[in-house]
Amino acid sequence: MAQDSEVAREARAYIEEDTFTIWNVSDKKEAVIFANMAYIREEPNSKSLLLDSLPVGSAIKFIGNDAYNPTFIRGMELPWYHIEYTVNNKKKKGYIWLGLVSLDVKKDPKTGNQFIYGFPWKSNEEDNIYYWCELKVLDASKKVIASKSFPFYHNEQSYTIAEFTEPNGTPEAKSIYSIQFLGEACGISTQVFNFAWTGNKLIDLPKTTSVSDAGVFYYSEELLFPNQHKKGKKLIVKAIEEGESETDINDETVSEIKYKVKKSEETYEWDGTNYVKKNI
Repeated sequence: MAQDSEVAREARAYIEEDTFTIWNVSDKKEAVIFANMAYIREEPNSKSLLLDSLPVGSAIKFIGNDAYNPTFIRGMELPWYHIEYTVNNKKKKGYIWLGLVSLDVKKDPKTGNQFIYGFPWKSNEEDNIYYWCELKVLDASKKVIASKSFPFYHNEQSYTIAEFTEPNGTPEAKSIYSIQFLGEACGISTQVFNFAWTGNKLIDLPKTTSVSDAGVFYYSEELLFPNQHKKGKKLIVKAIEEGESETDINDETVSEIKYKVKKSEETYEWDGTNYVKKNI
């Protein structure tokens, strides 16, 4: 029995996608529970003794970075991790399935609300594989006061992080919240999902994408908010820039790559409820 337990705890790589490290688990890394309720087990499997049930927003800390027993749940094959958590002011240890953990957590500097996001499930339909991503806003009592969901098509992005920025004149917004899925290698796109936070609800903003292949091409999108352009107080402009290399990157005498640059724009207008793309 002891031998079986040791085998169960043997660290294993991801089976489904052995490069999928978007949670970036590391020793002593802090995170929070993303699922409405997460079960903590004595061993790294779903049939092990249930130790505790942690509600959404509960703080946890990873112990080490070893991944155990990848398990297929809700379309995702993800491993279990050893964690530390607190219940009734008592520190405890157990194992959690990674899909129950937030990808990132940020506190709104203006309200103290917590913003978390994660993957409730994955669609594995043929020719249409994506992760369903959900953003939740929690108040001081860990109550979900707002949420937004969207599909994320994973294309070898290796890292994710969220950030707050100033609204720069965006109607009704107290801040801009962005979820970034970053591609850190040539040819892998970075996708950014943007939202305006009003203080009690989330408003969808245009998504932006960027990608490049060093010395060959680049493509980038950037949102310009009302205070950053002179086109109108209800408008958000998506500035698009494409560059195609005109330089022979195999020429060792070349010290600087020159690009043929093409610029364009998309304009989105606030109609009192949503941002609607304008046909210009």
